[in-house]
Amino acid sequence: MNLATIEIPVDEAKERLAEYEAAVRQDRNAEDEAIAAGYRAAARGLPIIRLSQAIADGGWFDDGLPRIAVVRADAQQCWVRVNHWQAPEQVLFSATPDADNRGALVGRHTVRVPVKSPARHWTRGRTVVPVVPPRFRPRPARLRRCHTLWEVESWTPEPPKDPALLRHIRGDLWAVLAVWDLTELERAVLAQRSSP
Repeated sequence: MNLATIEIPVDEAKERLAEYEAAVRQDRNAEDEAIAAGYRAAARGLPIIRLSQAIADGGWFDDGLPRIAVVRADAQQCWVRVNHWQAPEQVLFSATPDADNRGALVGRHTVRVPVKSPARHWTRGRTVVPVVPPRFRPRPARLRRCHTLWEVESWTPEPPKDPALLRHIRGDLWAVLAVWDLTELERAVLAQRSSP
């Protein structure tokens, strides 16, 4: 999976972070806080992505479902629903089959991505979520706040190959914590996950 990242040198990020943190202390502005959060991640050396761009750049299957998926990192299944009639058009990823998200971009079990799909009808799919290897896996309490992004082989229980671990910054910005390839053994075990 090839992610278009927003690259910011660590030294520049630290300098800009100090500037925005000072601005936030003086005037609590939501945009300044979002920019500071992004620079904070960049100061740690983390690449940053725009999720809507990653989904759009990943492309679409013939049925209008996205080739890129994102869901909470502790989920076992991922459901996707494409709603072309809503304004703006959106793709809803969920850790549960019937979850709904009517406002927030990132909900307890959902991620709503405002992106235009080629689907001209309501469509949905389900697939398995890749496991996060122990070397990248945070403690359970932190894992619940992370999300996994991966290239979908097909919206079936076929396991993916090359996921990434993300942490939501604000809005459409996400920090990339780790990227790895699943081994054939890991994929074989994931293929055995039964549907709920």
